[in-house]
Amino acid sequence: PTPSPSRTTAPSAGTGLPPGFSTYHSPEGFSVALPKGWKPLETLRQDDLAYRVTFGAPGDPRTLAVTYSEAVGTDAVAVWRDTVEPGLKDDPGYERLGDILATTYQGREAADMQWVEDVDGTRVRTFGRGFLIGGGRGYSLRWTTPAADWNKDANQQALDTFLRTFRVPSP
Repeated sequence: PTPSPSRTTAPSAGTGLPPGFSTYHSPEGFSVALPKGWKPLETLRQDDLAYRVTFGAPGDPRTLAVTYSEAVGTDAVAVWRDTVEPGLKDDPGYERLGDILATTYQGREAADMQWVEDVDGTRVRTFGRGFLIGGGRGYSLRWTTPAADWNKDANQQALDTFLRTFRVPSP
């Protein structure tokens, strides 16, 4: 049986979480701190090889998508460039912002990519961080907001919180 997701709400003092955030523990095994009222909106699966869980809240145009794949390869930059971006190029108004940047995330090889596109008449901006966990497997976190709201403090705080609190399943 699949375990039910759970939320842990604790006072912000000592937890490292901003007020209004609580930790979500997914049935898939990962965890991440989410804003109050956020929950999984959609889960897409590709057999046992990949899944994407998109989080958000009613009336909130922002989303966080967590994607896992068993077959991303060994180069985090190449995943964005060769696998993800070709599909995005078909999206209305797609434009990559800057270069795909190699980085390290939680001690693992990672890469960041940002882009804008038009979704349902709204220009949105997405920050994506993909990282490898070994054996060709990897995750990505995609934070999407209306482009006009990208620099708002609450949106930057949310992105920082997602990146600081995301944890892969324990082995």
